[in-house]
Amino acid sequence: MADGWGAPPVAPPTELILPRQYPPANQLNRAGAKLRGADLSHENLNRVDLTRSDLSGAKLEHTQLVDAQMADINLSGATLAYANLTAASLRRANLLGAVLMGTTLNQATLSQANLAGANLTEAELYDVNFTEADLNHTMLRRACLIGANLSGARMYRVNANGAEFYGVNACHTQLIEAQLQGCDLRRATLHQSNLTKANLNHANLNYANLIESEAKGVVLQYANLTWAHLHQTNLISADLKQVAMLHATLTATNLSGANLQSAQLDHATIQNSYLQGIIWHQTSVKGTHFEHPIGLSPSEKTWLRSQGATIS
Repeated sequence: MADGWGAPPVAPPTELILPRQYPPANQLNRAGAKLRGADLSHENLNRVDLTRSDLSGAKLEHTQLVDAQMADINLSGATLAYANLTAASLRRANLLGAVLMGTTLNQATLSQANLAGANLTEAELYDVNFTEADLNHTMLRRACLIGANLSGARMYRVNANGAEFYGVNACHTQLIEAQLQGCDLRRATLHQSNLTKANLNHANLNYANLIESEAKGVVLQYANLTWAHLHQTNLISADLKQVAMLHATLTATNLSGANLQSAQLDHATIQNSYLQGIIWHQTSVKGTHFEHPIGLSPSEKTWLRSQGATIS
């Protein structure tokens, strides 16, 4: 594949208005270019400098933009399906409603970018920096975000069903009402994140860190939280039917009103946690240790002990 250097860039015209008058791709290395609605599909624009440029509504399908400099660029409504933006810099970029289906953005920087309503279905997003990005209502179905940094990102009602979030940093991330069904969140850090009413059915949160997270009304049916850390996590009214929480650690966690029907809590450690009004029907608690439980009735304690739990 061409490396994108070619001949030294030639200065383009002062104003680029009509689509048919745009200069050749190798002459587009210019910050602040005006390329609204341009068709640059299949072009090689590796290492191009499009800082502060306007490519709103542009077509960039299958375009090579490896290591491109695109900070503060306007790509709202643009189509970048299957483009390659590996290691590109898109700080504060406007990608509102952009189409990035199957796009490769591995190791790209999208901190403080606006991706609200964008479509990143099946996009490759390894180690992407999404710090403080706006991902509200974004489509991330089956996208790969392994090792991504989502710290402080806003992901209200994001649809990321089936996405891979292995090892992501999602501290302080807003995931309210997010669709995260079947996601791989193993070893994810969700410290102080907000998962209120999020749907994580069948999600894998093995070894995940949910310390001090807000997860009131979260749905975690059939989810895997084996060895997960839930210190001061708010799980009030959570739907935890058939969840696996084997060897999990729950300290000062609020499970009041949670549904733990058929859940597996074997060998979990539950300390100083609020347990009022929990549904325990067919819950497995073999080897589970409850230390200073708050809100358990005498009959609940008797039943839990009969199922193999210890209470101190």
